[in-house]
Amino acid sequence: MSVDILTKSFQQVNWDQMEEVHIAATNSLTALADPAQLGLLWDRMEKDDRLAASAEAFNTFQKYVLYEDPETGLRLRLHIFGDHAVEEAHNHRASFSSLILHGSYRHILYGNVEDVWGEEDRLASAPEARFVQEQPPGSCYTVHNAFVHAVYANPDTISLVIQGPRQRKSIRIYEFNQGTTRTRVGGSKAGEVQEPGERKIGRAELRTVRDRLAGLGLLL
Repeated sequence: MSVDILTKSFQQVNWDQMEEVHIAATNSLTALADPAQLGLLWDRMEKDDRLAASAEAFNTFQKYVLYEDPETGLRLRLHIFGDHAVEEAHNHRASFSSLILHGSYRHILYGNVEDVWGEEDRLASAPEARFVQEQPPGSCYTVHNAFVHAVYANPDTISLVIQGPRQRKSIRIYEFNQGTTRTRVGGSKAGEVQEPGERKIGRAELRTVRDRLAGLGLLL
């Protein structure tokens, strides 16, 4: 099965060692991005009630969990960005690696969340960019959960993401338009919806999205 590629690659990986994670992720993401493999993963997700129910739409992108190991916390996700601009910087609950399959985005790194904003009750200010890079199709990167970043995706940008075990209960998000920061907790703690614009994606829409991905040549 295609998920074997993922589980074998990360069997001995230490998620505290980012270079080690990146090497394993680059190898496995490249293999899993093959249209035949990605098609198998998508169809497996659709047949799995738990995975299918985890598909969500946010204000700026859609998230599909193609695989999840409850024991290790390892996840494989597909992200599809829309045409709404991302106007926020944030860190993550888990470290991850991402491979751009289609489209592109500008990726900006700011620094560790504790260095950028300090404690959660501290008044946050706009972070200062420390690294800026254009991520074209085929590029792969790995980011530690503590690192604050922002992505400015072009419409129809699609990425395949390997997420490690969650190491944080919450993340911090800075909204550039409002000049404010907020804390977002994990979905299991918050319930179904945390912010306006979020919604679950139903099975009928899953089939429509699959057809769209097939039309782009991303899966068979």
